[in-house]
Amino acid sequence: MQTIPEENIKDAAQGLRAIAHELRLAVLCHLKNGPMCVNELMEVTAASQSNLSQHLSKMRMMGIIVNDKRGQQVYYRIANPEFLSLVDVLRRIYCPEAYQGSLEGAKG
Repeated sequence: MQTIPEENIKDAAQGLRAIAHELRLAVLCHLKNGPMCVNELMEVTAASQSNLSQHLSKMRMMGIIVNDKRGQQVYYRIANPEFLSLVDVLRRIYCPEAYQGSLEGAKG
């Protein structure tokens, strides 16, 4: 049986802690559909700008999201596409009816 290096386990635990908050998970779920600016994220999460900014900053420092400035707006997107897979797995576990509906819609 292959062992997983302790450093990799620590990194994974740190990454999971970085997203283990309701607002940060909500942000990831919304960013799954593409980049969004702070105003859009405030609207869909109902978070205050200061609260949202703190969480976005933490996620950015952890390398989970990145931001791009477009004119006066800052847009956020998921940094590593593998986080999309993680969001999908969480959605299948905790929102099976929503996931099932999205699969049926994709079948056309």
